Amino acid sequence: MTKEMLALIMCGGKGKRIKDFCSDKAMLKLDNKPLIEHILISLKNSKKFNRIYAAASFNSKLTLNFLKNHEDSFNGFLKIIETSGIDYSTDLIFVLEKLKPSVVFVLPSDMPLITSQLIDRIISKWEVDQQCMSIILDKEFIINLGLLPTIPIKSVGKEYFYSGITIFDSGKIQRGQVIKEHYITLNSERLAFNINTEKDFLLLSSKKINQGC
Repeated sequence: MTKEMLALIMCGGKGKRIKDFCSDKAMLKLDNKPLIEHILISLKNSKKFNRIYAAASFNSKLTLNFLKNHEDSFNGFLKIIETSGIDYSTDLIFVLEKLKPSVVFVLPSDMPLITSQLIDRIISKWEVDQQCMSIILDKEFIINLGLLPTIPIKSVGKEYFYSGITIFDSGKIQRGQVIKEHYITLNSERLAFNINTEKDFLLLSSKKINQGC
């Protein structure tokens, strides 16, 4: 039996590196829409998910209020899970426990360029026997875009950085056990532009991104 696939937007972080620029980065506007609204639209248009969840906390009060009043919250397609906001890992583990035994497509709230086509492409790489699949990007690719990569990983003597997108089979993950992570390299500008700093946002606002996925 195939497990249902759920989407999970992580939007409960403290956003320390951008606090001087804005209080809640998911609510920054691109093309007159909050960043998180772009993500919601792409997730819905992919038609791959039974439901969308958002992990939000007191750290992101504007986002939490926006989601509570969103039309998809009223129709039941979007569900909000309030978390402690202590840190990303704590929030993620808490939500994955709640969503067992589903397959969960996790992405950040600050990736507004992601498209439904790109989401579908990533999902097509998922294999049912996996515990966890993470999308990574080449270090050189990110730096050449003028971005400052944040979460490094080394594989076969080469440096990569996490995109922020991971698919989990929550039913195969147990507290305290090491997760076997599978990596897929996907160098896409649409994945590289996570908004972590004021510079990231200003660069995104001024840059013309290729229309392809």
